[in-house]
Amino acid sequence: MNSTIMKNKFYHNLKKEQMLKYLSYLSVLQENSSFCYRLEMVLAEAYLMWRRGKYNWSHIDRILEHGNPQFEDPQERLFVETVNTPIGSYKVFSAFYLTHKYLLSQLLFLVQKNKIDRNKLAIVYAILEISNEIANRFNYSRNVCGKYDAESVYLSNYKEYGKYKSYTCFSKADLNSIFAKYHVEEKCLQPLLLCLKNKEYKKELSQLGYSDTFELCPFLKLDNGECLVMFPANLLKLAYRLCYGILVKELGEKTFLSLIEKEMIQETGYLLQGGHGSFIEEKKYHDAPFLWFRFDEDKVANVTIVLADKNINLDQAIEASEAAIKQAFPSKDIFTFLVTQEMREEGLFMNFSRDVIHLSGEELKIVMNQDRMNLLNLYYYDQDRRTLRFAPLIQEIDRFAYYNSNHNTFYRDEIPDITFIEIDYALSMREKYFCGQDEHIVQYAPQSSYVMVKHYADIPKQIPIYAPYMMVKGLLILELKNYNLWIHIVCKEEHYIFGREATIALKNWLFAIEKKLWVNTIGQNLYVELCVMPGGVYEWKKENDQSMVFCVPEEIMSSDATTLERDLVCQFLKAIKDCGFSSNESLFDTGMQLLDSAPGRFIQVGESDNITIIDKKDGVDSCYYVNSRYCDKILSEIADFLNIKGSEQTFDFAESRNIMIRVSNYILSEVKKLLKEIDTKQLLTNLLELHHAMIYWSKVTQQRYESLSKAYSFLDATFDNQLDYVNEYSEMNTLTQSMIETIVLNGIHNTGGKPELEKLDRLFALMHFSLNMGVYMDQLGEKIKGSELTILKNGRLVMPKPMIDKLNAYFYRLRKLSMSDPKLYTRLHNLMPTSSINPNDEIFIKAYKAQFGISFEKYCKVLKASIDYASYNKKPVMVLPEKKFFEKICAGIFDEEEAKVFMANFVLTKDLNNGDLKFSDRWVQRFNRPVQVTARPWILFDGNIYYSTKTLYESWMIRVERLNNGTVVNTTPEMQALVSKVNKEKGREFTISVRRLYESLPLDYLYVDSEVKIMPGKNLNSDKDLGDIDILLINKKNKQIVCIEAKNFSESRTVYELIQQNRKIVTKELSHVIERDVWCKNNINKFKFYVSEIDDEYSVKTIFLTYHENAYKYFEHELENDITFLSAVEIVENPMSLFE
Repeated sequence: MNSTIMKNKFYHNLKKEQMLKYLSYLSVLQENSSFCYRLEMVLAEAYLMWRRGKYNWSHIDRILEHGNPQFEDPQERLFVETVNTPIGSYKVFSAFYLTHKYLLSQLLFLVQKNKIDRNKLAIVYAILEISNEIANRFNYSRNVCGKYDAESVYLSNYKEYGKYKSYTCFSKADLNSIFAKYHVEEKCLQPLLLCLKNKEYKKELSQLGYSDTFELCPFLKLDNGECLVMFPANLLKLAYRLCYGILVKELGEKTFLSLIEKEMIQETGYLLQGGHGSFIEEKKYHDAPFLWFRFDEDKVANVTIVLADKNINLDQAIEASEAAIKQAFPSKDIFTFLVTQEMREEGLFMNFSRDVIHLSGEELKIVMNQDRMNLLNLYYYDQDRRTLRFAPLIQEIDRFAYYNSNHNTFYRDEIPDITFIEIDYALSMREKYFCGQDEHIVQYAPQSSYVMVKHYADIPKQIPIYAPYMMVKGLLILELKNYNLWIHIVCKEEHYIFGREATIALKNWLFAIEKKLWVNTIGQNLYVELCVMPGGVYEWKKENDQSMVFCVPEEIMSSDATTLERDLVCQFLKAIKDCGFSSNESLFDTGMQLLDSAPGRFIQVGESDNITIIDKKDGVDSCYYVNSRYCDKILSEIADFLNIKGSEQTFDFAESRNIMIRVSNYILSEVKKLLKEIDTKQLLTNLLELHHAMIYWSKVTQQRYESLSKAYSFLDATFDNQLDYVNEYSEMNTLTQSMIETIVLNGIHNTGGKPELEKLDRLFALMHFSLNMGVYMDQLGEKIKGSELTILKNGRLVMPKPMIDKLNAYFYRLRKLSMSDPKLYTRLHNLMPTSSINPNDEIFIKAYKAQFGISFEKYCKVLKASIDYASYNKKPVMVLPEKKFFEKICAGIFDEEEAKVFMANFVLTKDLNNGDLKFSDRWVQRFNRPVQVTARPWILFDGNIYYSTKTLYESWMIRVERLNNGTVVNTTPEMQALVSKVNKEKGREFTISVRRLYESLPLDYLYVDSEVKIMPGKNLNSDKDLGDIDILLINKKNKQIVCIEAKNFSESRTVYELIQQNRKIVTKELSHVIERDVWCKNNINKFKFYVSEIDDEYSVKTIFLTYHENAYKYFEHELENDITFLSAVEIVENPMSLFE
């Protein structure tokens, strides 16, 4: 719709009831979602004017422009929401009715559970149908936020209004049709027709602040016999009020409230059990129900169910419950919070002397579904909210939304005496939850019933694939344009992942066919039982008029991953056609053509040449992420430790470094103190398992992103958040290594109990800062401009975020490129291949043995034997006595002397923490350290050898990569000679590859040469030796001479390496390149030797080209130059980019 606000108020020309229709129309425009109060008010006022026969335009204009500030709050709910019921979902306009949608849905399901005759609620369903019809006429989806930040009422224009003016009107035939559907008598409408006098309206307004009569009588009979729904949002209030009244009358208030309370208990229990907490038992004190949940190792949640209508003594009830918990669990912390509800719409006040968390059932559902939310994080929120004073009447959900959006903290640089939080802060959180979940009711044909479904996790929200609540495992629904496709996966547990991916792939391709080709794939609602069965042949059978069985052979799981998905879709399209569930004659041909034209595939299993032990799911896959709340707490602790408060200060490099050394020492001491409270043997195993899992998830996520992002982009859908996950996995990989090193090198032995999660949250937050501060120390050591430390007047450290972000942008770009465009990297490696070490080369064999004491062959043997032993024992993470390790795994590989050398060079032990270990070798942010877990993947601790199969394999890959790119540790003459040889060969290969790239271009105007010398006596005759132009390109078309300096530096993996590469460019390489560039620009005519046409119109451009992303671009430099810095991937993507 056109969003222009009309300056000319055309509606002044509207007569009689046309004005009411216009105002009703305005109230259902999503552009006006934040003006519900004033639109209801103006409708009521206009109605009274209509009764008097004259409109007061200035009064109407004043209300539309200014409203009533006394009642007009910001928008708190979505504009359009969904009431789910046992027989379907209905769209409603929520306006300022904050609880009605949730409570109405609860009541209607209560009717079904208690077998109350649904016909008694027929009028309720009819009203919901009318609301749903209005929303459909405006083409609103199930959840629409609206325009919450609009500054003024959108008044539309006459043409637009003319199109929609009847959308809130219902003819007699319309109403009769709806009433007949639900068996409602026509006379039931009579009490709902609006008949409100001015005196009555003013009285209600003065007493309530609104007119109950106006809101409960939303229909106005027009002169032409139509019914106008004055303010459609009031249909929700009316439906709730009627439903509430009918049920209280039917059941009696006491029974009614008892059933509601039971619903609250069940809903809360279902929400909090499982991953959030371990249910202990349900209790009742002073007529108040309590649910006890154990969480962490030392905490009990005392969840208080409060139905305000019962008017219980909360203080007595909670005091009794907490006393009982203290007696039953004397050493546990008690976390009390309230789940509240009120049915009467009277705004009942819950009298309780303490300030505790209080959320409605719906709000608790939203809160607990936030990312990584659990009882422990809710407990953290409760602890943090207690430290501040908040303005009165702040809603808990808004307070939590602020906390959640602020990285789970209330921190501000300046904490006010009283904290204010806007009452609409939770709106965006509600929108994300409701639109993301998209809960609604659908008909489930096999059981002739209705089920609640929600959007299936890990599928882009643009794809309408849903999973039912609380039904059999492996049942998914695809909502196509006209029909629904249900697929139920039936298979052995070990085949379930494949079955799920096959099901999702089939649904995605049917959705793609309908979306892209505008055809129906199925001609009716269809239920499919997808069975993964032994054998090698697809089979299918029609079961009845609405279902079929589709059998997928187990053997295809071992077929080529590139053809597996095509075969599956091909057979499924044949099956639905053969069984008569599609009448589309061209479905197979057009569907397969579409699939063949699409990039990417959805199935991520199947045989591939690239599958390694890292890719295999082995049961050790639990995830953990650094807790942002505890990171904030650590910052506060550091501020208290330093105690540099009172005024904001910025320090020079030396002072900054000294402060950071103090902070690093403090963090290490806190880590050691915390580790002494934990069973370090158990923790070491857990850390190795976590490192094992992080390797797996990082690889899987990258693979999924590569394939799925392309596949989903074909469906105009986005596969979000995967890059963020990879960044987190990368950090956790580093932190787990660091913690393992800290325990082993410091010999921290402790036999304490199982660690509380809160201790682990603090431990990982401390290590997170150890990592980040190490990275910052590297910046300080280089004295990078803008890296000076600032401390705020509250004592908080402020590390230079712009500079840190700029350096992090380098690593972000590397990950993004490798994940979002892997084919570009494949092209790079094909066009510019790099050689690998030949393990049979005599020079390599001698160099490796000299450096590491054993041969590379024996290193590989012991690594393979370790992995094989773990696989045989079905334990991806192994712990076994040192003696047994050498007897069972190393037998036949090492002699006694070699075993000692192996321990000295490949095993992480406490003995390494000696005088030979440099201070920088302990810095977790550095790569290629001698005590790094990936350098020493076998760990000796307390007489046992610990290792993980994925850690071993990752270590092998890193070692081979370092050997290939010349970055391996080289302290012996033999290894130093090998590394020098490797680096020279890398440079030579790179130059040759770039020359070949440009020679392969079919451009007759491009001259290509390499290793062109600028020195006395050569074609480019100079006064002194200025070195070589690695690649010379002369573009005769645009008259440009391009001189390329090609450097195959190794890719930087850490900020330190990035700084080192930049330093190398600036101090060793760049001055020669600039000097050569200046000479070339001053001696253009000398290039005529290569291209005779060169004249004064030619220009010179010098490119500093690196194989990997160039570090120089990510730093600020005092001296400017004319050199252009590019990486190989940029010229592979567009070879002509260097002429731009």
